Formats: sequence, C-alpha cells, structure tokens
Amino acid sequence: MPDDVMKAVRPAPRSAFAEVAPGGLFERPGVIRLRDSGHRPKTLLRGRITPAWSAATAGVLGVAPPEELGAAARSPLADILWLGPEEWLVLGHGPDSLAPALLRAGLAAAEVGDGLPDLELSGPRARDVLAGGTALDLHPSAFPVGWATRTRLGRIGVLLQRVEDGGDGPVFRLHVERPWAGYLWSWLADATLDHPSNDESVPR
Repeated sequence: MPDDVMKAVRPAPRSAFAEVAPGGLFERPGVIRLRDSGHRPKTLLRGRITPAWSAATAGVLGVAPPEELGAAARSPLADILWLGPEEWLVLGHGPDSLAPALLRAGLAAAEVGDGLPDLELSGPRARDVLAGGTALDLHPSAFPVGWATRTRLGRIGVLLQRVEDGGDGPVFRLHVERPWAGYLWSWLADATLDHPSNDESVPR
C-alpha cells in the first residue's frame, strides 16, 4: 500500500485520559476546569547548547532556545521549554521538521507526543489545588507566565507549565508520562473537593 494511503487511514491516537475522562473535560464551577489538550507534536531535544544550535533553532522555529532555569521561549510556530542542562521540550513541531537543521548542530531529537500527554488546568482555585500536592512555590513572582519546571504532584512527577493568566485566574498545562495520565486527572478532580467554590451561585 502506498505511504500516502497508509497515512490517510491511520487512526488518530487514543487519548491518554480516555479511561477517566471520555469527554475530555471536567469542571467544578468556581474552582477549576480540566481539559484534555489533545494530540500535538512534542519533541525532546538533547545536546550541548552552541551558537550553531541556537541559530539552527531560531531558523526553524523562529526563536532561540531558553538558557535559564525554568524559562520558556515562544514563537508563532512553537514553544521551547527548558527542562534541564542540555535538555529541552519543543511543543508544536515534530522531529521531521526539526531534524535536518538541528541534527547537523549535534542534537538528538525524539518525538514524545503520545508518551507525554498533557492537560490544561484553569479556574480561580487552580493554584490552590496544585499547591495541595507540590512543594513548588506557585506565586506569580516565583513562577511567572511562560515558566515550566519538573516537580512532583501527589505521588508522581509532572512537567508543570504556566501558560497564561486567564479571566478567572492562571492557566497551567501539566505534562505527564502516559501510564500516569489517569492518576493525574483523577488526583486533580478529587483535590477540588478540598476547596470552596468562588462561584456565589454554587452552594458551599
């Protein structure tokens, strides 16, 4: 069968959150909202940062990689999250588009999208819910918009990203290894029961 036909009939990846959230959405009004972010390309990059690597990244993605602990770089094409010394996560571009330029700069690149699903957490109590499971300081002065870091939430490790400030509070994105996706969703949903609603129309 030709490659183009095989690509056309390939089924969409099954959501990692399908078992606990078939609809991909959970909301407790006035507390939090959880949303399955769906499938999107994610590429893990590893290598020593050099002027050639920075230039190659900027040429392909429109932005140079961040060099500061926890920082992120953003362009209309992709986000690049600093994960640690010599390690970054690119959101929004697969390795096929990155490889020609970046591999020549001495980097290793691997697609990890299906293995590292993510969900979006928002709502007026989002920060309070997260604070109940992590020792990370989530105050805006310590964890501003655009930052991302690895931390423990409950009993598992996650990559926590503060995406933006929405109309009802901060918006976070949590990336987790696929086997722990159901646990993460359930933990967050259960944790809302410990927090009163900010919505005056909801009984407290």
